[in-house]
Amino acid sequence: MKILYVSYDGMTDSLGLSQVIAYLTKIADSTTQIDIISFEKPEVYSTMKEIVQKAIASKNIRWMPLSYTKKPPIFSTLKDLRNGLKTALQLHARHRYDIVHCRGYLPALIGRELQRKGAKFIFDMRGWWADEKKESGAWNSWFYYPIYQFFKQKEKEFFKKADKVISLTHAGKNYIVAKGWQESNKIGVIPTCVDFDIFPPFSEETRQITRKRLNIPPQASVLVYSGSIGGNYKIEDFLTTIKVWIQTQPNSYFLMLSKYAPSSDFQEKLATYQIPQERVIITSVPFPEVYAYLQASDIGLILYELTFSVIGRSPTKLGEYWASGIPVISLRGIGDLDAIIAKYPQGGYLMENITENSLKVAFERFEKLPDKTSLRNYALEYFHINKGVEFYKNIYAELLKI
Repeated sequence: MKILYVSYDGMTDSLGLSQVIAYLTKIADSTTQIDIISFEKPEVYSTMKEIVQKAIASKNIRWMPLSYTKKPPIFSTLKDLRNGLKTALQLHARHRYDIVHCRGYLPALIGRELQRKGAKFIFDMRGWWADEKKESGAWNSWFYYPIYQFFKQKEKEFFKKADKVISLTHAGKNYIVAKGWQESNKIGVIPTCVDFDIFPPFSEETRQITRKRLNIPPQASVLVYSGSIGGNYKIEDFLTTIKVWIQTQPNSYFLMLSKYAPSSDFQEKLATYQIPQERVIITSVPFPEVYAYLQASDIGLILYELTFSVIGRSPTKLGEYWASGIPVISLRGIGDLDAIIAKYPQGGYLMENITENSLKVAFERFEKLPDKTSLRNYALEYFHINKGVEFYKNIYAELLKI
């Protein structure tokens, strides 16, 4: 079995490591050759490439990293796509891939070309990308309108022509089927999963060492958010949440794990919302160390603005929070969160909206925190990476009728 995996995200990005390399190293074996084309950001690639190379060194994986370019907008992306397509066609001429597995919309443009040359095409959509871009404001101008329309048309083509569509959520699958864009049996659903080798069981020693590093007292209450803010994330919701958390929880801190520093606007608004800056800790953490900072926390936060694209969101951080022994607070209506929390009610609390009253109720819900082992067991049951590995293996076998 020969598979070409195409991702516009880099393998040296945290998502590349956690959601691609972690899977593929468990799938590639003596009967399965996997080649990867990815687009690497220079500033990350230089420091993280050895970690990826070490992870794939003993596996039946070949990695072809290409450069990701950001400027000028659009033209840089077209250049990347041209390089990716050229590389993919050259590799396909040499290896004759059975399957081209495309992670997202831009790789799917490449995948359709290889499909025309005989490869089975998997559209692994990873959410409603064009709508996420528009809703975040990145494409919210007349200049980007034709680009948005182009990808919305291509989206339907990908759904209809794919040999298999993969959605992160049942909510997303149901929408595709309801629109008549693909049959139910040709759409698979798998949430973003967790590699439990990277997220080990809770350790009190790890918790206290990390708190000491952050100058957080041993008995303080910590609300953590893992990820960036802005775009599809409403800054006002974060500020209201932090304000109520600090005001209602004695000796409390807010911890943000973000590879990008928040805007100066966010920092300025802390004072406007009467939030003591010394109680807000923002730090960048290498992905392999994220678990320690989650274990140093008490409750995890998941926040998205409730727009159309949230039907396709499967927050990676939910499984990582549970794996680290912390429950979550979020909003109703995000992907499959409602169904997941209904199944595991001790694992989280969902609010109808972000108001001071709803937040107070949510925080009161976790005055007594749930058992950490139980939360980890939830993650093991629902988000274990082995489920994802078997899911993809079955799809590959199904397409090739093995």
